[in-house]
Amino acid sequence: MIVFPSHLSAPSALATVSVCQEILASDGVTDIDAGQLSYIDPFGMAMLGACFDSARNIGCTIRVHQLSANLSGYLQRMDVFDGVELVACAQSAGTRRDRSGDLVELTQLSNRADVGSAAHRLAKAMIGNPDPNEVPDEMSGYTPYERLVEPLQYALNELLENALTHARRGNMSASVWVASQYYPKKDLIRLGVVDNGCGFLESLRNHSELLHKRHIEAILLALRPRISCNRDLGVFNDSVNQGVGLTTSCRIAERADGRMILASGNAMHSTSGYSGEKPDVYWQGVGIAMEVNRSKLAEVRIQELLPSLDDIPPVTLRFE
Repeated sequence: MIVFPSHLSAPSALATVSVCQEILASDGVTDIDAGQLSYIDPFGMAMLGACFDSARNIGCTIRVHQLSANLSGYLQRMDVFDGVELVACAQSAGTRRDRSGDLVELTQLSNRADVGSAAHRLAKAMIGNPDPNEVPDEMSGYTPYERLVEPLQYALNELLENALTHARRGNMSASVWVASQYYPKKDLIRLGVVDNGCGFLESLRNHSELLHKRHIEAILLALRPRISCNRDLGVFNDSVNQGVGLTTSCRIAERADGRMILASGNAMHSTSGYSGEKPDVYWQGVGIAMEVNRSKLAEVRIQELLPSLDDIPPVTLRFE
């Protein structure tokens, strides 16, 4: 019986990755004791989504036991347990309310055609529902909500497109999982983006700027603008993104009093502190956690955070 820790979250990313690693090392029927689990955030949900899918693809049956009633209902609401058997767990019931201004349920992205819609949903959840009393700017004709949602969607679209493209560089069946949640007491939006692909190191292994073939070095390199665009890696049969999604999303988080945590291979990096490698903790893919203060996000001018576009064809965006 595998035992979930009390928290599956970005702040406890090492424990989250470790238990996912344990699940993937099992075979046959995998029983999980969730009795101690008391908190899970979008990073934890996305990690479980990728982990459960990878486990099922190698023939495992996942059974989750003893999940608390409150957490069980919430996680079923967030679609975390699709394809998972719940044992002695409360079953959710009733209709769902539209909470698109507060959350995005766990979503698997397997096709590039789905990326744009997911990025739009995530942007809306990060900003919240528009104020019906917002007055459009006299010069542009756009409300503050409209001015923010499109550039934020652009940055997230780049992030997700890049994640899916690079995940499949070494694993053509890889997918990306996303989820987000607004926490009103702290006015925080948390976002999780996780793939079960080849990871930063394998994706960037042949990049001229990667001087040391280590997972932590690959993470730090990926945070630099344009490093991860397909053109820089000489991949001509992929769709060409601009390689600014991860860089810009990280800058958005920091400007909005937040942070970003990245995990890949045996390495983890947080913009608010820890950065290093743990030989006994490993994720085959990339995990990204993003946290922002919603009130501060409304003040961020995303245009100023985008890397220089001097050598890139123009993109029609509203950045008034």
